[in-house]
Amino acid sequence: MKKENGITLASLVLYVIIFSFTLGLLAALSSFVYGNMDYINSDSVSSEEFNKFNINFLKDVKENNDAKVSTLNDSVTITFESNEKIVYTYKISDKAIYRNKVKIASNILSFGASIKTDTDHKSKKVINIKIKTGRNAEDPNFSKEINYVLKYW
Repeated sequence: MKKENGITLASLVLYVIIFSFTLGLLAALSSFVYGNMDYINSDSVSSEEFNKFNINFLKDVKENNDAKVSTLNDSVTITFESNEKIVYTYKISDKAIYRNKVKIASNILSFGASIKTDTDHKSKKVINIKIKTGRNAEDPNFSKEINYVLKYW
């Protein structure tokens, strides 16, 4: 009997089919991962924009004991006048927040502010901020409602 060494045609076809299936699976997984990278990048940018606003606003809230909020057609303005005049302005047309005419946050989908007095705790003034960030108004990447207590001592 003659001993057969090597690859037969049937085993070669089987190897090609398995290799093609594995390669197709890797390509599908790779496109899925790279396709979702844009979502991850935009999520981190959105929370970063809120953090830029929050750092500046928190500093000003803790240094001032009075603020005024006004809402016009396409903007929301928060004014602090204790030590120096500091104005925060949200412009819907720019989707940005400005601090004294310097842009500190962009990609802001919506921004709302109101002042209320907390009578339970020594008549503290509280600024309520509602903010949504991202690129799509129907599906914001980041949404937050937070209360800032003005300096009361």
